[in-house]
Amino acid sequence: MSARQDAARAFAAVAADGSDPDLLLAVTGWAMRPRRTFDALRRHSRDEEDLRGLRPAAAVAGAAGDPPDDVLGPAAQLAATWRRLGVRVALVGEPAYPDRLAEGWPEVDAPTLLAWRGTLPADGPTVAVVGARRATGYGLGVAAWLAESAARAGARIVSGGAVGIDAAAHEAALEQPGGTTVVLGCGHAVAYPREHARSGGLFDRVLDHGGSIVSELLPHVGVHPGTVRARNRIVAGLADAVVVVEGGEHSGALLTATAAVDRGRSVLAVPGDVRAPGSVAPHRLLAEGAAPCTAPADLLDVLGAGPAVDPASEDGETDTLGPLPPEVQRELASAWPRPIRVDDLAVRAALSPGRLLATLTRARVMGVIAESAEGVRLRHAPPAGRGS
Repeated sequence: MSARQDAARAFAAVAADGSDPDLLLAVTGWAMRPRRTFDALRRHSRDEEDLRGLRPAAAVAGAAGDPPDDVLGPAAQLAATWRRLGVRVALVGEPAYPDRLAEGWPEVDAPTLLAWRGTLPADGPTVAVVGARRATGYGLGVAAWLAESAARAGARIVSGGAVGIDAAAHEAALEQPGGTTVVLGCGHAVAYPREHARSGGLFDRVLDHGGSIVSELLPHVGVHPGTVRARNRIVAGLADAVVVVEGGEHSGALLTATAAVDRGRSVLAVPGDVRAPGSVAPHRLLAEGAAPCTAPADLLDVLGAGPAVDPASEDGETDTLGPLPPEVQRELASAWPRPIRVDDLAVRAALSPGRLLATLTRARVMGVIAESAEGVRLRHAPPAGRGS
């Protein structure tokens, strides 16, 4: 079998339903050569007059041309890496490629190629929840509250898979009907962030719960500022609305919000402490006309999604806070979504440190509370009427 046939077979094994393996080979082979970028290929396919009448996938493959013989072997190996990782691949405009992400191509800088693990969401409401890596306990709580409520109402949660706000949003949506999608700033073969990419980490849990992990990059492309910044436009392109929870003056969340505005998407921002560094990004967006997001209802109204069902009200009273004594429930509920330091909680709940720590350990194992450097908080919004 010739090298070209080997490469064609390798790409047939990773091509998504309805995708053309020969076109994938042409585009991937072009991008593997030095100083080549997918964005340059997009612009070439747009500017060449003889390519303008072609469907998008055929146009970019036509701009790429046939890969030279010396690229065929490495391209087949690259496709084998994707296959080993369980990745499927499609070019812009092909049936499996998300329609909302392809809108405006080629003027809009959508990914030329999309590679994913898991199940891409069907058309439906989608919201991006984004923010700071070094998030406060308050920010983490709000992100989880918004993401869980939207996902429970059937909206897909999309974010960048980073530590902080991104991770809180993904985690909160895992077991809800809407589910979650991670957009990587690296290739699928790169373990980043390490704590999320390790066995049993966040990314494995996303896949186990029917979510997806997507990248526009070849599998071994590592993380650098350019790939992370570029990732933000994909997050915005997949979403109907973007919510910025926390972020500093140079936060990537601002880039995501800008990309959303460029695509005509809604942008919301969560108000925060006026003196907190993490409030700079959302407050700037609010000053520029972003809608305030102070509760899940604000987000659901923009999405046009139905109200989320509160699990605490489905069957009357529940044991959601069952592991916690009433006095601890009350204090955590009144502070929520802000965390409370454990020593302060012991004083406020009038419990001995030993008893409180044993109680919190059980609650953490049962998934009732979340811990951070700032203390402990309820993992979910408290049922109405409890606490304050």
